[in-house]
Amino acid sequence: MKRFGNLFCNIVDIENLHKAHINARKGKSDYHEVKMVDVDPDYYIQKIHEMLINKTYKTSEYSLKEIYEPKQRTIYKLPYYPDRIVHHAIMQVIQPIWDSVFIYDLYSAIPGKGLHAGSYRVRKFLKDIPNTQYCLKFDISKFYPSMDHDVLIHLISKKIKCKETLNLLEEIIRSVPGVPIGNYLSQYFSNIYLNEFDHWLKEKWGIKYYVRYCDDGVIFHSDKGFLKRLLVEISEYLSELHLKLNPKTNIYPIDKCGVDFLGYHHYRTHTRLRKSSARNLKTRMKEIESGKIKSDVSTVSSVMSSLGWLKHCNSYNLATKLIFGNSAIITIMAECSANLKIRNPMEKFTW
Repeated sequence: MKRFGNLFCNIVDIENLHKAHINARKGKSDYHEVKMVDVDPDYYIQKIHEMLINKTYKTSEYSLKEIYEPKQRTIYKLPYYPDRIVHHAIMQVIQPIWDSVFIYDLYSAIPGKGLHAGSYRVRKFLKDIPNTQYCLKFDISKFYPSMDHDVLIHLISKKIKCKETLNLLEEIIRSVPGVPIGNYLSQYFSNIYLNEFDHWLKEKWGIKYYVRYCDDGVIFHSDKGFLKRLLVEISEYLSELHLKLNPKTNIYPIDKCGVDFLGYHHYRTHTRLRKSSARNLKTRMKEIESGKIKSDVSTVSSVMSSLGWLKHCNSYNLATKLIFGNSAIITIMAECSANLKIRNPMEKFTW
């Protein structure tokens, strides 16, 4: 296996750090720290460069936030300066190393891929009816908090031999127990952590129909007995990584149940928005119409996001009922967009 050296000089390169600032600030131009760096980016980039070169950079203190939807989790947040810029600078250098070795059907934190691409891949697999009779759907319990630092660093060192880069990554990894949800690098670390597991499934077990998004995955096969045996092997493999399967992991017939995955419920002939997502959308539209939710930028963004999800499934009736057929919603969105001087989201979508 090829290992890469001399990466640190690329990470600390002034041009790479400037590019990291440009990428890290996207969608965050109103943040106080972003404005601070924007006043004199050359000065602040130079300061980061000196921190990294002199080995004085240390991960800043995290701010924590508890969220409860879709499930309770602790979100870790680092300051924009210097941490988010440093994380982007690292990612710009190390990402190409692993992107070339990840399996094709990994859809988290991969350029040009994501939830919708993964959903379309599932739909393509379901066209092979004889070989997709059963689904093994797995979920890793408390994945991010359970990732072992020593295991992660060992896996990274299999591809990186640059000691300075390894030391920098180790400092970030060991800055908090487990791997923090919210760090820019965290989702990519999760891909690295399970990369050999993915190849083990594909190469040792010959799994053809497999899609993974972070700690969730689906495996399709013609033989339920085979999937039962495989589930035992998966549990044993993951235990070596200090991971456990969520009790919700199960095996079921696809024709009877469909495949609830990546925000959609997939059937042989059509795909619907997940029921919980549809309920949340209905509630949001009612709150907008009644005035309980203020019509502002976040509201418009929320509607645009919902429209995006609806465009990727068979949801014409739902979209018509909740949005396109609701004159009150259309009027509110149009007025809001005009007042905020942004494009009306309704103009973007035609069914």
